[in-house]
Formats: sequence, structure tokens, C-alpha cells
Amino acid sequence: MKTKLRIILFFAAAMFSGGCFLTGSSWSAAGPDSRVAANPDDEIYRRYPQLIQLEQKLDGASAYFYFGELDLSAAAATELLDDVADLEAASCDPLLCDHLGYLENRARCLLQRMSDDELERETQPHMVTLIDSLARSNVVEEEIEVEYNGKTQHWIDYFRGSGRKHFSRWLERTGELRDVIEPILIDVGIPRDLLYLAVIESGLNMNARSYMKAIGPWQFMSGTARLFGLRINWWLDERKDIVAATYAAANYLKYLHDLFDSWPLALAAYNSGEHRVAYAITRQRTTDYWQLRLPAQTMWFVPKFMAALAIGRNPEAYGFDRPANSPLEFDIIEVDRPTELRGIAEAADCSLSDIKNLNPHFKKWCTPPDMVVEVKVPKGTGAQCRTRLADMKQRKLQSFVQHKVKKGETLSHIASEYEITLNELRSFNEIGVSQMIKTGNILLIPVQDTQRPARLASRPSYRNPERPSSPVSLPLLSVSDGGKRTRYTVKKDDTLVRIAERFHTSLAQLRDWNDLSYESLLRPGDTLVIYASPPKGREETAAAGLPGDREAEAAGVVAAASGTRADPPANSGAEWATHVVRKGETLSSIARFYRVRLADVLAWNQKADRNRLYPGERLKIRRSAG
Repeated sequence: MKTKLRIILFFAAAMFSGGCFLTGSSWSAAGPDSRVAANPDDEIYRRYPQLIQLEQKLDGASAYFYFGELDLSAAAATELLDDVADLEAASCDPLLCDHLGYLENRARCLLQRMSDDELERETQPHMVTLIDSLARSNVVEEEIEVEYNGKTQHWIDYFRGSGRKHFSRWLERTGELRDVIEPILIDVGIPRDLLYLAVIESGLNMNARSYMKAIGPWQFMSGTARLFGLRINWWLDERKDIVAATYAAANYLKYLHDLFDSWPLALAAYNSGEHRVAYAITRQRTTDYWQLRLPAQTMWFVPKFMAALAIGRNPEAYGFDRPANSPLEFDIIEVDRPTELRGIAEAADCSLSDIKNLNPHFKKWCTPPDMVVEVKVPKGTGAQCRTRLADMKQRKLQSFVQHKVKKGETLSHIASEYEITLNELRSFNEIGVSQMIKTGNILLIPVQDTQRPARLASRPSYRNPERPSSPVSLPLLSVSDGGKRTRYTVKKDDTLVRIAERFHTSLAQLRDWNDLSYESLLRPGDTLVIYASPPKGREETAAAGLPGDREAEAAGVVAAASGTRADPPANSGAEWATHVVRKGETLSSIARFYRVRLADVLAWNQKADRNRLYPGERLKIRRSAG
């Protein structure tokens, strides 16, 4: 058995020696290039028999290493180094020191190999996760094409000119936050170029707030933020959390791109809302963002992004310095009960301001009750912070409830009601002696720890939010959907209302097709583009010789669409009546009274003014016989 063990140790040591020196380790140069196993007959081993024991320890440490027992191997190698140091201190024999140096180098080489293997084992899961993410995402490496046009150039000139100071600061922040934001964009499966959306939205300022009350680096409105998994309440606002907000923004952008299949349209929808963009696409019958008419802010928003993206890809070409790579690094720990931020700072061996700067989403001086929250702590302190906070839990930290101050209440009354001292109440709420409370103020009252079960606590959900339950549905957008494109020449006495009624469309639709404002005037000879032609089959129906009202109605519709007067058919069987307009009547009310269409009334009375109808005016109305 001992012989087998010696053989195993010998081969393990030989493998280690060959592996160590063949890998080019920095330790290999210090020792002899070729050295055989210890020979007890040699003079050095007769004079120092301890060397045999030391080499056996080295062989044992090597064997443990190759059998995967890294802890035992490290312990044996460390013990060997201690013994070598003791023996060196006890003797100054040059030959002995040469052998001891050889053993020391072998032991240190072994420890270095273990350190490298440990690092590889720690980083491998993260690399696998990243590679899997890249494999899953078929658009991650897609670059958003920069559209260079007048508006894009306007923003480029602005960023290089009067806006240079601000944009330079924004670029500096990309050096800090790029390594936080881009992996999240990759994980969700959208282009990393969208980092520059946050740049133009907020300048990557965690506390940015717009006049529309959009908050955070991605400028979320509260409704959209909650829809994509962010929590907003009295205690915290996750729109200011760079990790949570970036996940929510990435999921929202992916949803918009899936909806519109276009990054310019998705960006426009991010700015003004998907319903507004879908409505514009439907009305204007184009899916080309650069051809759409949208609110002015949105029409300048996408070019602003394009300009920021162009500069960000190659800042030197536009006269900017490339931002230094100084990434913001942190560990994330979960906290499942109310904990003072000051206590977290003490557990992480950092200042309170460090914790607040890493976690701007916390509104109060402690983490919220009944919520599991993620807290960022300085890089490398996560493990010790968890351990120390767990120890604090064992000491039964106080929890608290919220109390809304009612009219007539004082701090003394509230303290007495909850059986705590006035000083405790003031200290817990950071209320000075001279400060007064007002009706409606929220006070925190320390009570016995009453944490909810974990299953009832609110947990972060921004990584996998639920998609909107009723996504926007876009109709078919081809021009032929509304009818054949025609040009209509405006005639004398024509108005937009009459033309819209004549072609069975709305006034707003007619304005959209022709880019007309409410102040636009029509003049005879003007040409209008109209897509809403008469419904297909009406003309054929009239020609088919249908009897009675159907035939007359078809003739009236065709006449209205063509702009000619609709005279009553000779054998239509219809009765014509003359209606005398009374005070307060309108064409619409008259059409409803006779149960006919407004378009027909206009066709029968082309001289009637849709906007000006006078009492006593006479209108022709066709009614069915009998």
C-alpha cells in the first residue's frame, strides 16, 4: 500500500513539475532547470535530513492538487513554506539555501496554479452566462444605422457648439456607466447603441426630472415604469436605480421594436407613446419615420439620438475626447427587512454618502418594510456585508409602522399612543426640537419586528416584467386600403367640410392627407390628394338597374363623389319635398329628421352652405314613396 502511495505521489509531483515549468510560470526561472528526486546518499541529505521530509510534503501538496483537493494542497504548501523559512533562518549553508530556494519556488508555483484555477472557476459561470446571452440575442451586435439629414446635423452642430460643455459631461458618464448598462441591453437582446438614448434623455443623471415628471436616467413616467416592473412608493423610486431602470427600459424598447419593427419608430414611441405613433402611421399611411408628421418634440428627438450615437461611436472625429474607462463597480445584496442605510454602510465599511450615491432610489434613511430590495455596496464588500447584516438580524432589529398625523395630534400624544418615548420618536424621524409636525405628515413608529412572511413581501420584478396585456394593434397600412389615390380640384364655393362629406371621410383625415392646418384657406383651382374614394361596387350597383330607392341612392352617391349635381331619376319612384329651414336647424339635424345621409343632402343642395344655414332657406329632400 505504501509503495502504491509513493508511486502516486511521485507521478503527481512529476506532473506538477512538468506542468509548472512548461506553463512558463514566473517562478520557474528561480530554481534549477533540472533536478532529480532526493537521494539520501547525497552529502546534502546526510547533513540535512529535514530536506527529505520537506520534499515529501511538496509531493503530497502536488498530489492533493491533481486530485482536486485544493484546500488540503494549499495547507500543505503553506506549511512547507513555513518550514523552509525556519530552516533558512537556522542555517546559512549556501548549498542548503539553494535546495530550500528550489522547494520554495515549487511551493509558490503550486499556490499560483491554485489561484489561477480558482479564478477560472469563479469567472467561468459569468463567461458562460454572457456567451449564452450573446447566442440568444440575434440583434445584439446589430448596429442602429445613423440617418444623416438636416435635423441630425443640427444636433451635431449644437453638441459641438453651445452644447459642448453638457455633452462632454455626458460622455464622461458613459465611461462610468457603460459597463453597467451595455451588459443589460445585451441580456435583454437589443443593440448596445441604445445606451445613447439614456444619454440624450437625462445625460445619465440618476436624479434627472423633467417638467412632465419623468424621472431617472431613462426618464420613465410613473405609469410606464410600473407596467415594466419598477416600484414607486413612499419609500423608494426604482426609476433612479440604474440597474432596475435599465432593465425596464430595455424591455420596453424591445416591446416597441417588436411592435413597429423599426428602431426609429420605436424611439419615437418611447418619446411620445406607442398609441400616438400607431395613430400617425394609420392616418398618414406610411411606416417611414422620416416621412411621418409627429409632435415637434418627437420629430426632433430621433435626430438628437442619431447625433449622439454618431459622436459617441467616434468622439475624436467630432473634436471630443474619448471618455476614460472608469467603470462604476459594486456588489448587490438583498435586504428583506427595514434596515438603516447607516447600518448597511457600517457593515460594508464605507461612508453613508457612498451608500446613498450607489442607491439614489431610496427616499428615506432606511430600506422599506414588507419589501425585498436590492442594495448596492462597494465592490468586494458584498459577502462581509451579508454576514454582518445577518448577525444584526439575530439581534432582532426594530421594525416600524407608518403613522399619518391627524389634526390636533402632537408628538407627545403620538409617542404616548405607541408607548415609546418622545426622544425615540424624534430620533427615529430625525425631527429637531424646534421642528413642528403638520397634519398629513408621515411618521415612522418603532415597534417590535413584525416582518411579513417572505412569500408576501414585494420582490423586484424588473428583470422579467409582464408584457402589456393589450398591445397596440396596427391595421393594414397600404394606400389602397382607403381607396385609389385621386386628385380633386377645388371648385368655387367648395369647403373642406363639403369635400370631406362628398368623399365619405373625416375632416381631420382630409387635413392629414394634405398637411393642412386649421388656418389653411382653400381657393378655387387648388388640388387636394384624396384616398377615400367611394366604396367599391356602388357604381356597379347603380348600373345594375336595381329598383326604387337603392338605385337612386347609388346614383346620388356616385354623383356626390364625382362633384356633379344629383338630379332625381325619372322612374325612381321617389318623392321630392321642399324643406324650409327653421331657426336653430342644421343640415345634420335636417338629415336626421328625414332619415337620410348628410352627404346626400349636400349632393341634392350643392348651393347650400354647410357652415351658414339661414332660416327660410329652401332645401330639396328626396323621400321614399309611401
